[in-house]
Amino acid sequence: MKCQVCKTNEAKPNSIVCGDRCNNARLEIIRLSSKYTPTNGCENCWGDLGQGCTKKCKEEFKKSDEFVAELYSLVRGVLNAS
Repeated sequence: MKCQVCKTNEAKPNSIVCGDRCNNARLEIIRLSSKYTPTNGCENCWGDLGQGCTKKCKEEFKKSDEFVAELYSLVRGVLNAS
């Protein structure tokens, strides 16, 4: 399995990352996304597979996913450049 963060190295056994550097990046992405992504517009939107979610809630989840994808892209660019 490839490392979730850098996508170039193999992940350590029983892990989703290849080392401490990528794990620290992953944890920072989680921290930033928790801090800066919008609060969910409804309770447990993923829990009901989006069936009872409002349009606003679905839009917030989409923006949150886009933000996290951009963070991972930024980290991969930095890791590959170094």
